[in-house]
Amino acid sequence: MKATDQIAALKNRIRELEAAASDPHPQPASDAPSVKVPAAFDPYFRAAEQTVKTYFSDIRMRPSEGTIEISGERYVLVRASAFSKDFLDSIRHLYADRGQSEAFGIGRDFLFDISHAIGINDAKAFHAKMNVTDPLSRLSAGPVHFAYTGWAFVDILPDSTPTPDDRYFLHYHHPFSFEADAWVRAGVKSDAPVCIMSAGYSTGWCQESFGLPLTAVEVSCRAKGDAQCTFVMSPPHKINEHLQRLAQEKGMPATSVITPDIPTFFLRKTIEEQLEKARVMAEESSRTKSEFVANMSHELRTPLTAILGFTELLKKTRLSARQNEYLEAISTSGSNLLATINDIMDLSKLDAGKISVAAAPLNIPQMLHAIGLMLDPKVRSKDLQYTLTIDEALAQPLLGDSMRVSQILLNIISNAVKFTEKGGVTISCTAEADTSHSLRAVFRIRDTGIGISAAKQASVFERFTQADTAISRKYGGSGLGLAIARELAQIMGGSITLESKPGKGSEFIVKLPFVKAAAHEAPSQPEATAAPGGAGCRVLVVEDNVLNQKMTRLMLENNGYTAFGVNSGTKALAWLRKNTADLILMDIQIPGMDGYAATRKIRGELGLQTPIVAITAHAFSGEKEKCIAAGMNGYLSKPFRESELLAVIAGNRPAAVADLRFLREQTRHNAAFMQEMIRTFVQQAPKDLKALEKAAASGNGEQLYKIAHTMSTSAGFFGLSEHIGAELRTLQQTRKAEPAQLQKVRRVIEQAIAELAELTPSALSSAS
Repeated sequence: MKATDQIAALKNRIRELEAAASDPHPQPASDAPSVKVPAAFDPYFRAAEQTVKTYFSDIRMRPSEGTIEISGERYVLVRASAFSKDFLDSIRHLYADRGQSEAFGIGRDFLFDISHAIGINDAKAFHAKMNVTDPLSRLSAGPVHFAYTGWAFVDILPDSTPTPDDRYFLHYHHPFSFEADAWVRAGVKSDAPVCIMSAGYSTGWCQESFGLPLTAVEVSCRAKGDAQCTFVMSPPHKINEHLQRLAQEKGMPATSVITPDIPTFFLRKTIEEQLEKARVMAEESSRTKSEFVANMSHELRTPLTAILGFTELLKKTRLSARQNEYLEAISTSGSNLLATINDIMDLSKLDAGKISVAAAPLNIPQMLHAIGLMLDPKVRSKDLQYTLTIDEALAQPLLGDSMRVSQILLNIISNAVKFTEKGGVTISCTAEADTSHSLRAVFRIRDTGIGISAAKQASVFERFTQADTAISRKYGGSGLGLAIARELAQIMGGSITLESKPGKGSEFIVKLPFVKAAAHEAPSQPEATAAPGGAGCRVLVVEDNVLNQKMTRLMLENNGYTAFGVNSGTKALAWLRKNTADLILMDIQIPGMDGYAATRKIRGELGLQTPIVAITAHAFSGEKEKCIAAGMNGYLSKPFRESELLAVIAGNRPAAVADLRFLREQTRHNAAFMQEMIRTFVQQAPKDLKALEKAAASGNGEQLYKIAHTMSTSAGFFGLSEHIGAELRTLQQTRKAEPAQLQKVRRVIEQAIAELAELTPSALSSAS
């Protein structure tokens, strides 16, 4: 037979098969029922039998299209074992690393979820197509449908009570379950019930029929070797109650009933939702904790500012030996409290992941010498030996976070001094893993102190923990320093380890990596110069706390500054409309208009560029950046010491305005003549200012012109033209003065007077 004839014959055969498949589906060979039920339910199920039989009588198969249709609905035939033994074997192989029991549970959850969803949707479609509305009639169609689709024959037991409430209970057998049959035919015995899809599909159909959340548990299974595949179906929270009751009816003790794994529809989704809710709650709890810690820090720092500030001021007065002793106790206690607050804030930032590490030039030898100077009084008071050796390889420009490195080393070295009563502290610094681009610095801090037992060494790095409660009572401390130091070291990519013996001392080994800075990146070391005095510098202190305002003003006045104080942002604006300031110290947390709002108005509404330094006890992460973004120039955290206040003011004072280059050229560096010119300017300029403001106030344009013209000449001698030359020319041209113009002229002239007044004859001579 030719190939073409064979192909034609095959096509004819396909057409014959399709024609045969298009005929009505043959009826069951027997009239035996497809479900067994108690007599009370029999009418419902007999009716369901006819309904389902009618539904399945319309069946068509079209292999050339790959379709099987029943009553216009498309169906798919799948090997029974593919959704039972074969599937579970694949899952257990895929999740073998989880163990057989957990892997089986993963497969079970998946099969239950998908079959439960199929049962719900099959029920919806069938009820709608066959117009079945009564809940019990809807349920009755399920087991019959179950049988016609090849899942299993259903035998509903007499104790079943399918009611639309919590009393819903279905007790049934699946003597021919396709899932158990797959295991029996393979000759393999299961350790657990396997009729998972039967349970899921049944509960899905019944749940849709009654509008109740339902689940089913297989209490016996032929795949395990039991006589029957038996199920209990009820609302999930009632399953255990029914199992206990059935056990008692069989004469079994209730305690012998093993709590089964009760499947819940999309349990994984429920767990995911619970995990997401827990995550949100944890984040909210963390945020609330961080805010609480920051607010408590603010409340503690505010009074500490006054305590430590006035303590410093008091130290500068004449006191008796007893008074000095008391004052030192106050100072030490305040400093210890501040250290604890700082530790707690660092801890909060670490938990929130808000501590970042900078990469800026640092000098390790300078850093260690500075730490030695800080600890020197304590070392001397205990008569300890303090030895420091530094490898030459570390005496080069490196990049790192100097503040955090210093914090780590200061914590460990100060602990060594604190816990050592006799002997000394030895610090050696070496370099390892030294390459052309980086190195690892190794800091060894040895002491001859009390030491730590091997059992306690790990705990000293835990939060709020010390090696012994007696240590806390004797030496104090919060137990946070070493924990924070180790976490900071780990963030930097380093480590901290400990070797110690009780009574012999301890050795902490800190290893930190650094990048080598190029030669041009090395920080130039300017020659030390005396901090500028405060003479002639007007500072406005905006602070609502009376004690803190008074203390800050005293610190300033003791150093030659002229200080003024207001207690709110509104009053600061009113003061600045009438007066000039060279610098503003702005508290952030002030009543009414806070420091941020006041700064924005000073910059926008008043148009002033006066340097503003934030002084605040607020300790939220990013507060400094927020202050700078609001238009401030600097940031000083409370509590602060006098030296810190003066340093931040010096760093934010307006740049010098007086420039003597023109005067030097004109006088050919004649120091005596320059001194006379300066004396004349310092005496005359205040008078000119007063006359200028008087002419402006009276509207005397001619007088305003003359004074502005005179001041322009003197301003040119001292290099002030680039600062106020434009304002003075405008005054001459318009013969009118705006308040902002007068304020700027006064500010620059007063600053120049202050700068020139500080120049000594020797300074002029050396400059010449």
